[in-house]
Amino acid sequence: MTENKRFAVVPAGRRSGKTELAKRKLVMELPKKRPWADARYFAAAPTRDQAKRIFWKDIKALTPPGWIRKTSETDLCITTKFGSELWVVGLDKPQRIEGTPWDGGVLDEYANMRVEAWSENIRPALSDRMGWCWFIGVPEGLNHYKDLFDYAVSGADPDWGAYTWKSSEILPAGELASARRVLDPRTFRQEYEASFEGAAGRAYYAYDRKRHERGSIEINQSLPVIICCDFNVDPCVWEVAQTDGRTVWVIDEVFLRNTNTMEMGREALSRYGSHRAGAIVYGDAAGMNRSTAGKSDYALLYELGFRDQRIKKANPKVKDRVNALNAMLENTVGEARLFHHPGCAALRKDLDAVEWKEGASEVDKSNGLLTHAADALGYFIEYEFPLRATRFDPTRRFYK
Repeated sequence: MTENKRFAVVPAGRRSGKTELAKRKLVMELPKKRPWADARYFAAAPTRDQAKRIFWKDIKALTPPGWIRKTSETDLCITTKFGSELWVVGLDKPQRIEGTPWDGGVLDEYANMRVEAWSENIRPALSDRMGWCWFIGVPEGLNHYKDLFDYAVSGADPDWGAYTWKSSEILPAGELASARRVLDPRTFRQEYEASFEGAAGRAYYAYDRKRHERGSIEINQSLPVIICCDFNVDPCVWEVAQTDGRTVWVIDEVFLRNTNTMEMGREALSRYGSHRAGAIVYGDAAGMNRSTAGKSDYALLYELGFRDQRIKKANPKVKDRVNALNAMLENTVGEARLFHHPGCAALRKDLDAVEWKEGASEVDKSNGLLTHAADALGYFIEYEFPLRATRFDPTRRFYK
């Protein structure tokens, strides 16, 4: 990134320092003389909350106090004694960046920004002053970020440069080994080696019926049963699993047509209501809002006796849920930690047949009989086995 290209596309691995370099780039621009007295720079992320979390505290710490004339906590803006300004902005509404000329900026997590944000909103705002821009983040499939990277790599436009590096150039070997143990190979390549991995095709590519289906699976009376819920009506499919904290066994499947939450709950209760170790409910966060006779799906299950409920406030991204399930089917060191009983026919069908939508981060739901079993199981897997090698320590930085 020493070529001084106007536009730099920088897909790099997790915790590889790309965002820290971007923060320094922005701060170093503040004292530079321009033909105008009000140079403006932006640090942007997909939403304002993300942008504030990623940039605001560090940018304030990096900017020498003697440079600062005013800091606005409301607008997330630093105004310097040189007349320059550095804004932290969210691009969930890309129009926010319009209406004022910019001298340069950074788009972090660019793969999660709207496709049209660059061409329709940001690029025109940089034209008046021939502003520069960095596009940084981790790849997210073969989307608009990949298209921009390919354009930069082609060398067809001298204003554009492409740069990438792996997390291994920054993180210790032990941390990468830890990540390999919990991630499937494709996710590891994407997250830690900055590889653009195709999303089209089979979603649960790590599944092999011969390997993951086991007729010997039986209920363990010392472990609680886990009821994994999806609230489709026709069909409605719930998976019943158990785990020792490392391995997951899917022991049963509740499958009903033209049904409702009460009927599904009663069926699950008839099978497992007397289980000695109890039951835990996981599932679709949307069930907190839907209502039957004025009550949410989880309120109905609570009344039936399923009172240990572990539900997130919002569902994870589809790709995160699918990747977490793939990692349990096979991690990067070849270990399988998820198995199902042959009686789980809908789950087997999903793992074999569910595909991604072409060029999208959503699975294909055009076949109404598919996705429900894997969705249900996936909510539990992503809750208890998310793709995080370690918990990030915000007080630890690689810079001094």
